[in-house]
Amino acid sequence: MAGPHMKMPEIRQSFYNSFAGGEMTVTNITIKRFVPPLIRFRPSDHSFLYMSTLSGYAQVSAEWALESQFLHMLKIPLQGQIHAQMTGLISEIAMQITQDNEVEVHHCVAQIRDLRVAFEGSVAADVIHWFRQSVTRAIRRTLEEEYCDMMRNHWLPWVEAQLYQFPTNLTISHSPDVTLIQTMQSIAMTQHHVDVRMRSDLIWDNEFVESGMVENSTLASVEALPRSTRMIDMFIDEHTVQSIIAAAHFAGHLKTKIESPFLKTSCDVLCIGTVLPELAEQVPNRTLSVEAATLSPPVIDLQEGRALVYLNASLNVFAAPPLKSVEGSMLTINVETEFTLTMEMRNKRVKGYINMINAQANLVDSKVGLMSQKTVDFLVNMSTPFLEDAVDVLIGRGLIVADPFQFPSTNEHLSIHDKCLRWEADIVMPTVVAHTNVF
Repeated sequence: MAGPHMKMPEIRQSFYNSFAGGEMTVTNITIKRFVPPLIRFRPSDHSFLYMSTLSGYAQVSAEWALESQFLHMLKIPLQGQIHAQMTGLISEIAMQITQDNEVEVHHCVAQIRDLRVAFEGSVAADVIHWFRQSVTRAIRRTLEEEYCDMMRNHWLPWVEAQLYQFPTNLTISHSPDVTLIQTMQSIAMTQHHVDVRMRSDLIWDNEFVESGMVENSTLASVEALPRSTRMIDMFIDEHTVQSIIAAAHFAGHLKTKIESPFLKTSCDVLCIGTVLPELAEQVPNRTLSVEAATLSPPVIDLQEGRALVYLNASLNVFAAPPLKSVEGSMLTINVETEFTLTMEMRNKRVKGYINMINAQANLVDSKVGLMSQKTVDFLVNMSTPFLEDAVDVLIGRGLIVADPFQFPSTNEHLSIHDKCLRWEADIVMPTVVAHTNVF
């Protein structure tokens, strides 16, 4: 984009011959047509990023003027046009990331493989053709020097801006409204990647949820995964996932309410009151509800194809209408459970499936008087399905994932791998109407 707008200084070149001599000035150097070269990036250790170019094509025009006493005496016009054709730009630019995460050019080498120059104007143009090689060398040298200056002054700030604009807010969900806020922590180079390390926090229903610090570590497991066929390939490591879940727990967002027709204490067919007559006696004509909330941050172990989750939660049972003698929950049961979680993504909706491996429940508090051991055991045993329902409410019904970046995406795929989540997608490219200019 910057190539066609290059502004070059004038060139002065002296020439001498047995019958004529003088100085030529080249001004108004303009790039008329520019075909970008093949650009390749190669990161390396020691915080270097190399950019090399090969091929490319440009047409350049300029104006020339001569200062020659001999030609001036002959009353020959001493000005005209220059047309140049440049083919093949070979260059290497080494960019270094400083300790302050700034990008600077370490060195720049540029070479124009072929430059052909033609002069138009008057008889003086024919005279200049005798010195075309020296003039061409001067123009070539100026173009090569200006290319490196353009890289330092225009292209490098653009690269730096892209690196700092990459940490963008990722919309995770609209209901609840969850946004992942990313801020740059550091930039590192490896032999394969530009490793942009970011800190992630949450905004959950307009509330800022601060996460813990994320260690600067590269995902070794990423290298072993097959290369994606989609245009975007993003990895979120296990530590970040764990940090976000912990932040959501401490902010009180990992909770849900379970309601069911089965939780009536009085009914004609089948409900908890018919199964537990003792409970129906103590809490008659009530509808119960269960509020589930995590007691500690869930522990996530990301494995190939699934996540192993360790969850410690409390189930608080409430009666509606409330009991006069009871303030708050009438029963509290703590549950420790271990389950596996698998996920799939269809039409931007992420859905989770759980498989309970192990569960243990304990009755912590009861405000409805003494109950038989049978009733207590039944309530404790029922707590595990209640917790499964609670998890299903959070992830089983599907979570709508909006386009996380600032452009529409399609063909999304979310997968669980060893120590990381992988999100892949294609970009919905805008339709471009081509305009053809005929000269």
